[in-house]
Amino acid sequence: MDLSLSVSPVVLAVSAVAAGALAWWAYGRSTPAVAGWRRAALAALRWAAFFVVLVLLFDPVWRRVTRTGEPPLLAVVVDDSESLRLGAGTPADRVRAALDGLPTDAALRFYRFSSDARPAGTALRGDSLAFRGERTDIAGALARVEADFAGRNLRGVVLVSDGRVTDGRNPAYLAERFPVPIYAAVAGDSVSSRDVRLERVITNDVAYVGSPLPIQAGVRATGFAGQSAAVTVSSGGRALGRQSVEVPADGVEAVVDLEVTPTSPGLRSYTVAVGPLAGEATTRNNRRTVTVRVLDDSRRVLLVAAGPSPDLAALRATLEADRSLDVTVRTQRAPGQFYEGPLPTGLGQFDLLVLAGYPGSAADAATASRLGAAVAGGLPVVFVATTTTDLGRLAAAFGEVLPVTPQSVRPGTAEVAFAPTAAGEAHPVLDLGVPPERLGALPPLAVSPSRWALQPGARVLASVRRGGTVLDAPLLAVRQNGNVRSATLLGAGSWRWRTLPDDLSDLRGVYGRLVDRLVRWTTATRDRRPVRVRPDRALFGERDRVTFSGQVYGESLAPVDGARVELTIRGPGGAATATMRSLGNGRYAADLGVRPPGTYTFTAEASAGGASLGRDRGSFGVGRLAAESREPGADPALMRQLATRSGGAVVGLDTLGAFVQGLRDRGALADRPFVREDETPLLDLWPLLALAISLLAVEWVWRKRLGMV
Repeated sequence: MDLSLSVSPVVLAVSAVAAGALAWWAYGRSTPAVAGWRRAALAALRWAAFFVVLVLLFDPVWRRVTRTGEPPLLAVVVDDSESLRLGAGTPADRVRAALDGLPTDAALRFYRFSSDARPAGTALRGDSLAFRGERTDIAGALARVEADFAGRNLRGVVLVSDGRVTDGRNPAYLAERFPVPIYAAVAGDSVSSRDVRLERVITNDVAYVGSPLPIQAGVRATGFAGQSAAVTVSSGGRALGRQSVEVPADGVEAVVDLEVTPTSPGLRSYTVAVGPLAGEATTRNNRRTVTVRVLDDSRRVLLVAAGPSPDLAALRATLEADRSLDVTVRTQRAPGQFYEGPLPTGLGQFDLLVLAGYPGSAADAATASRLGAAVAGGLPVVFVATTTTDLGRLAAAFGEVLPVTPQSVRPGTAEVAFAPTAAGEAHPVLDLGVPPERLGALPPLAVSPSRWALQPGARVLASVRRGGTVLDAPLLAVRQNGNVRSATLLGAGSWRWRTLPDDLSDLRGVYGRLVDRLVRWTTATRDRRPVRVRPDRALFGERDRVTFSGQVYGESLAPVDGARVELTIRGPGGAATATMRSLGNGRYAADLGVRPPGTYTFTAEASAGGASLGRDRGSFGVGRLAAESREPGADPALMRQLATRSGGAVVGLDTLGAFVQGLRDRGALADRPFVREDETPLLDLWPLLALAISLLAVEWVWRKRLGMV
């Protein structure tokens, strides 16, 4: 053990001289005077105290260095995933034989890994490996070893794997900074077996009932070029589509486009399969299942008109032509009366309110106020002006809920052109399939010369253009107030956009698309749910633990900690419940363990202090994953990269035992001198402070006994 002080000799010398000078000066004159050995002893006491204090002012550190020998360690990391059971030859059997052939050595530490790495002690027999892991995360296994042996005498890692990574990050980047060499033992044949596989399946995460859902599949093969294979899509065991494809040459992907039409809402699983063909190494990679959330796109629309007009006729025909819309029409005939019957009792049953010129001169205040209150309560609204609109009544009933409100009402009308603004050109409502500047060629609209005031949060998508001048007056405006959206078209005569002459044939679909965009934009709301719970995967493997993540927010969307979040799942294994644990900052998590294969639904309800904060629901799937069987055969190129970048070497699997023994013989597994340094600040050592105080106390007592002042 070596001891040293982190103070230079110069500092010690200066401190000693300074302390001596101060002590001698203090006793140069004394009352009464002292001389001889008494003076020297008192000066020595003061010098020693001053010296200790001066040295401590430099904050010195007492350093102890200990050198010992530490035995070596060698980590043997073995791939236990399903891919070792595929490919040419028998990779799994070769791995078992290689492990059984390793020498008995105290330096060896074994790990088995697939989706995660697990220590296996100082011995790992080949017959203890089942090769059932559904994922391979080499980077995660190496990171686990690095963390477990940090600061220890780890001399290398022997990685036994086929190199087929199906989970986690690219291990090649980790190998570049790995602290010890990686010795890569490749398990499996680099020559792929004859095989046909689905390389990828791409589709939308969300689909709608009655709307075609495209599904694109990528087919790759080895050794079957030119043969014909069937690609099918099915759901619940029922075939929904089939297409024949010519198997491509090795290394080439054939793309197959399929299509299904969902008939009911909910979570739907679609299985795409290719083949099988005779002589394949495995058929487990011939199919893939995708999960799609199917939504009901139908919406209930209440169309209220100020009276019969061409604008109402065009608007009604366009809305009723959309099969996803259930349209209820009410046309004002007299105060409180409509041609089609009374106003529906429950306005909350509708998804959208469309006002065709309403309110007009015949509108009664009670009905208008009722409609205005429904919009203020969260019902989206689209207002389209007509020649029968009463702007005074509009301001009274809907002034606070529409994007604009009449500020000063003026009589008369003026014809203007439609002029998109910069905000409108970038807004989805004006994504009408034609250049925005072409919209100025549409027939003019009749607008009121009244002055309009924008409400907070409103955006003007189109302004008024008269002649060649664009005026600062809104023509089309939208607004999102919290979770409620509204839109206004302030020009009458838009019905003429539906019947255009031949010279405007490129604009003939604009009216229908504009109405469709207004309906879709106003009925699409942002996610402001106070409780948001989702499974961590859309599809869990058969041996995966089903885990959930969630968030809970208050009314102001601030995170809520300490809530009680009850999670319930229902599926083939019956019902299971769990209370999600809080992670802080409004985040929650739950682990429901391994579940049987199938489709599951879940509900989550959050509460605090006995009051409900909200709920969420959804679904997920559990099934057999095919990640490990996507491509039989090893990837020696990746294994070679890991060895090269870390300073290791590629090792023959059949000679693994001899290689490990050679490491010992060559001295690569030798004890490492372990140096440990401990530093202690002298200010933390109470004996030094006690020494300085004791020296000063002895000096003071002696001075008093001599009668000195």
